[in-house]
This record gives sequence, C-alpha cells and structure tokens, in this order.
Amino acid sequence: MTNRHLFAVASLALLAACGPRPSGRTAPDDAAFAVPAGKRAFSLTIDKSQTKFLAPGEAVEVVILVETPRTDGTSETRSELLAPHAEVLRVRRSWAENTGLIQLALTPEQVQFLALAVDRDDRLFLNKIPESAQLSPLPPSALDAPTLEPGHRGLAVLVYPDQQAFLAPGMRVDVVATRQGAKASGKSELTALTLLQDVLVMSGAPPEGEEEWSTLQLMVTPGQATALTRAVSGEDHLTLSVRACADRSTRPIEPSKMSRKFGTPAERASPKS
Repeated sequence: MTNRHLFAVASLALLAACGPRPSGRTAPDDAAFAVPAGKRAFSLTIDKSQTKFLAPGEAVEVVILVETPRTDGTSETRSELLAPHAEVLRVRRSWAENTGLIQLALTPEQVQFLALAVDRDDRLFLNKIPESAQLSPLPPSALDAPTLEPGHRGLAVLVYPDQQAFLAPGMRVDVVATRQGAKASGKSELTALTLLQDVLVMSGAPPEGEEEWSTLQLMVTPGQATALTRAVSGEDHLTLSVRACADRSTRPIEPSKMSRKFGTPAERASPKS
C-alpha cells in the first residue's frame, strides 16, 4: 500500500472518529414511564443544564451542595450524595426560563430530603449513571375525573406548576410538607414530613394568565382535610409525589432534616424530635 493510500485510510478513520455517534438514549424525549413499586415520582424544576442530556428511562444520582458552618465563623461547601440511584420517568427540557422539568423515581425518604433541598434553594446536580432503569410505560390516564366517595371531601389547594404538570385525575399521591422546625441547639431549621399518604387526585388546572399557582383538587377524609388546611394556613411548602398504580400501602415515615443527614457530627447524633 502506497503512502497516499495510507494517508487516505487514516483520514477516513479520523473522520469516522469525529463524526456523530449514537446518543445511547433509551427512549424518546416525550416518553413517560410509570413509577416503580415502592417508590414515588418527584417532579423537580432544575437548571436546564441538568436536563439537557437526560432522557426518560435513564438513571441518575442526585448530588447536593451542602454548606456547613465552621467553628471560626466561616463555612465549608461540599457535595453530598442525596440519592445514589433515581430513575428518570419524564423530562421537559424547556419548562421555564433557563430551567427544565424532570420527574424522578425516589424512595419516600429521599422525596422528603429533595423537598427540603428545593425549599432551601440548594444547588442540585443530576449525574447520569450507567445503570439502566427497569421501567414500564405510563398507562393512559382516565378521561373522566373520579367521583367523590361518600365520607370524603374534595379539597382544592394551590401548588407550584411543576407539582401539577405531570399529574392526571385518578393518580394517587403522597403530600409532603416542609415547615420550620427547631434544631437541638434551638435554632430554626426546615423539616419535611409526609403529611398525607395515598390521596386521590380528582382534578387539576394549570395557571391562567398571570397567575403563579396551579390548582389541584384532592379527595381526602375530614381528618386529612383538617391536616391539609392547617398546612396551607401555615404556609407550608407542599410537594406531591406520585405513587405506583397499585400501591395503596402506607407506613410511618420519619420526618427529615438536613442537619440529621449532612450536619455536624453533633447534629447527626442529636436526639430525634
């Protein structure tokens, strides 16, 4: 083979290496997957850079930047793993200015911590991981709103639009509230608690015109209605996490505080309150 032929072969190889390659995405951008059993679907508005290269069916780790005060009055910023494995269920890359909307499958405890991070305006990163997600397609939603059952109430609440965007009548959700609590030191700290479990979504409506909020109607018992109206009147931040279709189970879920997970050794060892 002549030098000219060798040069041509090398040039073709270089062009092939620099050319476009398959993206490796597991599903189209508009695909939607159902939340796996035992997990909850959490909708998150995040910097558009974090959703740009993600697709439904992939998996990510959720990393949070945590700021810890030092004894000398300064603070230390470090990255911590909030969730080691979260399945990507849905993605909207162009949600609002410079943000995307993503729905992740998380455990109920991870949902509480992520709700805290959102309310605290913590910096979050979604790092794609090589594990593939074993997911089923999201079944079609019901066309008609569920009928209000005897002994229940249809309670309407205002939520941020990202909490309503992926909801449909007939879905069941847990309601997570973040509110001000107290550390063992007496200082105030946000606490996240799962206020209600297994609540039926009756209907929902996005914001109209210049409105900031979406509206949801939930079917609740009188006791649940009392708890939810108290949370609303106390200006708690409400997060709605979607349950798996056949998951009607409930269990105690310990309230979450960032200091218990990422705080100083003394804070992590403090008695639970």
